[in-house]
Amino acid sequence: MNNIKRIFIVGHMGAFKSTLGKALAEKLGWEYVEANPGLERYFGRTYREMFGEQGEAAFHQCEAEIISTYIKKENVVVVMEEAVIVTEQNRKLLSSECVVYLKASTAIQIERMALGQPPVLPIADWKIFLDKLHAERDIFFEEVATLTIEPTFSVEEDVGSILKALNY
Repeated sequence: MNNIKRIFIVGHMGAFKSTLGKALAEKLGWEYVEANPGLERYFGRTYREMFGEQGEAAFHQCEAEIISTYIKKENVVVVMEEAVIVTEQNRKLLSSECVVYLKASTAIQIERMALGQPPVLPIADWKIFLDKLHAERDIFFEEVATLTIEPTFSVEEDVGSILKALNY
């Protein structure tokens, strides 16, 4: 085992962060924390569109508090919400941690999202919505990532890839 004490899982909606995070925590025998309400996916809107600028800022401050809480813990896998990397404060907090970025293409996202609960508000074109989020956020995910993987449809294979890359 190496000296990694906690792992944060980040990525866009539909990357199967929760599924993979649970499996990874189970394999390691660590605590699993779901800090991903999935509101963007559920409502089909960004946080700014839902809450306005003030509400979005408050939401991101809550994310910072979650990160700050869990960087003090050990043996925990924390799955973060999609927009966590939007703020510089959250990126700074994550930059000294082990962060696994699940990099899923728009096509994969759409395919996987079709397996879950449909959004409350209809989106005219999910591809346009998701492509916009990729354009805005991919660079930030890459900035904070310790490890980037393109998830497959095999959770076992993906967990194995993460453990191997992290020398577990």
